[in-house]
Amino acid sequence: MHVPLILTDFLDRAVELYGDKPAIIDDERVLTYRQMNERVNQLSRGLKELGIEKGDKVAYLAPNTTEMLEGFYGVFQVGAIMTPLNTRLKPADYQFILEHSESKVLFVDQDLYPLVEEVLPELPNLEQVIIHGNAKDGCFAYEEWLETFPDESFERVELEESDIASLLYTSGTTGNPKGVLLSHRANYLHALSTMHHLRVSDQDTLLHVLPMFHVNGWGSPFYYTANGATQVRKNQEA
Repeated sequence: MHVPLILTDFLDRAVELYGDKPAIIDDERVLTYRQMNERVNQLSRGLKELGIEKGDKVAYLAPNTTEMLEGFYGVFQVGAIMTPLNTRLKPADYQFILEHSESKVLFVDQDLYPLVEEVLPELPNLEQVIIHGNAKDGCFAYEEWLETFPDESFERVELEESDIASLLYTSGTTGNPKGVLLSHRANYLHALSTMHHLRVSDQDTLLHVLPMFHVNGWGSPFYYTANGATQVRKNQEA
């Protein structure tokens, strides 16, 4: 029997086995895995409402926040491709990446919004900007927007493990940043390997320090979630 390796399996496992356990601790709240899953379902419904479909790119410009973690699973549930952006680039770099990736939606932390504000008019393919924080002209405020959608189980888009899960961009040291495509299978196997070598368990508490847009921090939302560990997030860059 063929069972595809799809990244949302990790959240399913956490909800089933550790639903009432603290999943996320940040500066403002504590969310259990069940509560996190409900917010992920709301996010997926919001993306679907915006017309996001399988294979569309959804970009994130944010530090290691609760909203960023929710994005990983909410984006995957609709079959879209997560495109995290380095928080230390210049506006011209963001313009290039958002245009090159053909991202349709951008989620951006309110403190980082000024980095992209001036280039947004130059991005005709970008259909909506959603701010983690207060709303701006033409942009939704994340929490207010999220609350308009039901949190019950979301009917996921059917995926194969060979489908692309993420589009990451290199630093572009010899020119423009280069896009790197990773499938669900590639991310899944990386998570399994890492959780084995780090011996991750449900007794662990992780403070996210390595940025989730970077290769060294990329897999942590998967293997710590899969094992029901508690994840601590600070809403500012280290």
